[in-house]
Amino acid sequence: MISLITILLFSQLDHFDFDNINSPQVAGTPFPVDVHAYDAAGSPYPFNGYARIYTSWDIPINPQYCDTLVLFSNGDWTGDVTVSLAVDTLSLVCDDGGGHTGTSNQIQVLANTPARLLSILPGQIHTPGLSSGRTGNATIQTAGGQFDITLFITDDWFNTVDTVNHTIHYSSTDSFAVQAQAQLVNGMITLPFAFRTALPQHRLFFDDVTSTFITPDTSSPLAISPGSYGSLLVILDGETQLPGDTTSTTLATPGKSGEAQDKYVNEDFGVLVYATDSMWNRTSATGYAIQLRSDFPFSNPSPENLENGEAQFTVSFSTAENNTPLWVEDNSNSITSDQNYLDIIDTTVVPDSFYAYPNPIGIVGNTMNFVYYLSGSCNVIFAIYDPFGNLVYKKDIVPGSEGAHGGRNEIPWNGRNGEGERVATGLYYAVIKGWTHTATIFEKKMKVGVVW
Repeated sequence: MISLITILLFSQLDHFDFDNINSPQVAGTPFPVDVHAYDAAGSPYPFNGYARIYTSWDIPINPQYCDTLVLFSNGDWTGDVTVSLAVDTLSLVCDDGGGHTGTSNQIQVLANTPARLLSILPGQIHTPGLSSGRTGNATIQTAGGQFDITLFITDDWFNTVDTVNHTIHYSSTDSFAVQAQAQLVNGMITLPFAFRTALPQHRLFFDDVTSTFITPDTSSPLAISPGSYGSLLVILDGETQLPGDTTSTTLATPGKSGEAQDKYVNEDFGVLVYATDSMWNRTSATGYAIQLRSDFPFSNPSPENLENGEAQFTVSFSTAENNTPLWVEDNSNSITSDQNYLDIIDTTVVPDSFYAYPNPIGIVGNTMNFVYYLSGSCNVIFAIYDPFGNLVYKKDIVPGSEGAHGGRNEIPWNGRNGEGERVATGLYYAVIKGWTHTATIFEKKMKVGVVW
C-alpha cells in the first residue's frame, strides 16, 4: 500500500507514446490510433485529461491537416484519426499543451479518389490538404500576354491524384480568348493562356470531359490590364468599341461593332478616337498629337492631343459619296488606324421631290429613310401598302414635328407593319400626303423593295 501511494505521490506525466500505425493510410479516411501516457521512468501513468493530436506538418498552435481533441482515461486513448494531407512521410504528435508530447512512427498518406479540378494562377500556391486548396492572389496580367496556369485533378482535400490522365475543357469570361481541350498527365498540366479583353476581374472555367463526376473548377479572379499603346481606333455614330475583338478583316471593323450612321453633306458630326493596345483595349496614352484624314473633301480639323487614351474631332464632308473613307494618324509613333467608311448623303431636296434610301431595305441596313420637301408646316400621313392595296403601315404626323415641318423632312421605316412584325420580302408602295384644312400641298407615291 505504501509503495502504491508513493508512486501516485511522486510519479508525474512525462510523455506520450503511440502504438505502431500501419502505413500507408489514405487522406480523408479515418484510421485507428492508440496512445498511452508515461512517466519519466517509462512506466504507465494514469493520466485522465485532454490532449490534442496533430501531424508533424502542422503548426502546433494552429493545426490544419489533423486537429483531434482526445480525452485520456487512466492513461490510455484509443480512437480514429483523419489526416487531410497526402505526403510520403508524416508522423502524428500527441500534445497536452503542458509540455508533454509524443510522436508516432512515420507513415505515408496517399491521395484519396479523384474528385475535383483545381487551377493555380501566377501568384498563387497549391496548398494540398487545406480547405481552399490554394493561397495567394493572382498577379495582374496584360491583355495579349501569355502566362501559365497549372491545373490539378485532386481528391476532396486538394491532394493531387497523380494516377489520372483525364481530358479537360477550359474557357473563360473573355469571349475572344481561346477555348480548348487538353489532357492531364499524372494528374496535372501546365496550360499557356492569354486574355484579350482588359477587365478588372476575369475568371477561367475548367471541366472534366472524361468524367462528369469530377467537380469543375472556377479560378480565382484575375485582373487583366491593357497592353501598351500601339493602335488607333475610330468610333463613329452607330458604332461601339469591342475590346478584345479577334477579327482581322478590315471590312468587319476590327475593334468595334455596329454600323456607321449616314451623314449629310456639310453636316458636323463627332469622331471619337481611342488609343488602344493590339487587342483594341483603350490605354492611358496622353500627349500624342493625332490627325484625322480622308481621300475626299472635308473640313480637315486641326490635330488633337490624346488625353487618357482618347481624342474627339468634329468634322463635315462637302460632297456626297458612298463609302467615304476616314482614318486617323499618329505620325510621332508611326501609327495609323484602319480605314473607316460611311455614306455622305446630299441634303439638297427640291420641292416636289421624294426619294428613299437604302432602297431596297435589308441588303444594306434595316431602316429605309424617306426624304422630301414641304413648302410649309402641315399635317402629314405616311403609309405603306402591299401590291394588292392592303395597308401595311401608317403614321400620322402633326404639323411642325419631324416629317411635317417646312423644308427638308425625313421619315424612317424599319420594314415592320403596324403590329411591329417584319413584312415579307417583296415589293411595296410608299405614299405620303401633306395637307392643311384648306388644301393638299404634297402627295407622292413610290415603289420600294424589302429583301431579308
